[in-house]
Amino acid sequence: MLNRGYEPLRQFRQNLFDLLVSRFETTQGEQPNLLIKDKDLLLKINIPQHLASITNINDLNTLNKFFVISKLSIQAGQFINDNRYRLQWIDILSKVKEIKFSLEQFIQEYLRYEKAFIEFPFDTSVLIYLIQRMHPSKKEKESPFRIFLRLSNNLKLNSSMFFEQFQSIFSNGIKIQRYEMKDIIELFAWIRLQDQLFDQYFSHYSFTVNTDDLWDMFLKLGKFNIINSVNQKHVISILTEKIPLTSIETFRRYTKLAKTYLIEIKPEFRSHFIELFEKIFDAYIIKQFNYSQYSSRVSRTDCKDLLQDGLEMSLNNRLERPSCLLLVRKILCEVENYQKTNAQKLKTVFGNLKDFDEKLCQKYAAEKIIDDEWLKDFLITNPQIWLKLDQETYRYLYANHQNNPWTIYIWSRIVHLSLSKMLNNNYVDILSKINDWMKKVKCDIYNPTDIFTITLVNKLFELILTKYSRPIITLSNIDIIINFIICMRE
Repeated sequence: MLNRGYEPLRQFRQNLFDLLVSRFETTQGEQPNLLIKDKDLLLKINIPQHLASITNINDLNTLNKFFVISKLSIQAGQFINDNRYRLQWIDILSKVKEIKFSLEQFIQEYLRYEKAFIEFPFDTSVLIYLIQRMHPSKKEKESPFRIFLRLSNNLKLNSSMFFEQFQSIFSNGIKIQRYEMKDIIELFAWIRLQDQLFDQYFSHYSFTVNTDDLWDMFLKLGKFNIINSVNQKHVISILTEKIPLTSIETFRRYTKLAKTYLIEIKPEFRSHFIELFEKIFDAYIIKQFNYSQYSSRVSRTDCKDLLQDGLEMSLNNRLERPSCLLLVRKILCEVENYQKTNAQKLKTVFGNLKDFDEKLCQKYAAEKIIDDEWLKDFLITNPQIWLKLDQETYRYLYANHQNNPWTIYIWSRIVHLSLSKMLNNNYVDILSKINDWMKKVKCDIYNPTDIFTITLVNKLFELILTKYSRPIITLSNIDIIINFIICMRE
């Protein structure tokens, strides 16, 4: 057998390849074709061995030589009809160490001779392989996703199938920051109506980037109205999981950014964006306050700022929303641990009320906002503790209500709930002690402006009538209460 290094043989091989390439180019790939179909002869000729010599494709002639030998090798595998000898495009391409063509150039050259490959064309898996190997640089001006989609269309591939298989490349590209934000947004816009596909891609993105980038993406998707009724459940599901893990300072910064973006959003899209923000806001607040490790970090000032944000970024400014109610409760009713006495607790809650947004107190009925459960730490259910409520504390309470309907309502409920528990015991003794207490704190004289004491006496009278049949006027040691009631009636 002649040595491969034998010069005449080497020259013959080169001339043969040149002839094959020339024929390939002039017929746009239709020729040459393999005419030998005998299995044994084909195995002896072993056309694929010549592919092994093409380790680098660095010019057009070598590329076309690669294509023509690939065509003949695949045809040989089909004629041999044995799976051991069948060649796939990825197998062939993987043997080439270096391709000095861009992805687009390579595909364009393939398409120039696509008639050669009608029976074994590039499929989606081949395009994915080539993208992995020849991914465009970040320096390219055109979006890589736009390039990939164009190539997929030129190859007559199914775009949905392409995006299904492209996910791992996308995920890795996000990790190494290969893609620009504007290009990712465009990709999301293309697949926004494909429920499962959007979910998969948004999940890849959101679980790779930090929350700042995730929030920025949310704002931009909202700005361009890419979040719709089809995909919003995926966006909200992920954001309501990740955003509540951020600090108060971070979330307030996010809220400020959302307000800024709202101005830039077209009027017809704003209500939808606000609706999405509300869901994230609600999830954030509920997470913060339903878990003690979070709620302890949130100050009253934070809560007041968050409440303002929540009402501003709302479709109907409803204070009755669960998130807003949680904030109101913390603003008004949270008492520091060191404030142990009932007097201190009462002064705290009424001091908080004095400092609360008066417009909200006028706009919303207190009974629809304030729950009795909020007030359980402020109840005085022992007459001895009630007697410790001194004049200075009581004067502070009633002197600062400023006819605030919420303050009056909260006092009314505290009195009602406290007396309801106390009067289950010896109500005669209790009435006597409250009678003495009224004298002690100097609220024994009826004053039509003393709403707190009027409320107290009214509740006493109301509960006694409800619980007991004996007339209150027949009881002893309650002269102050009786005189107060008489003056009220007059």
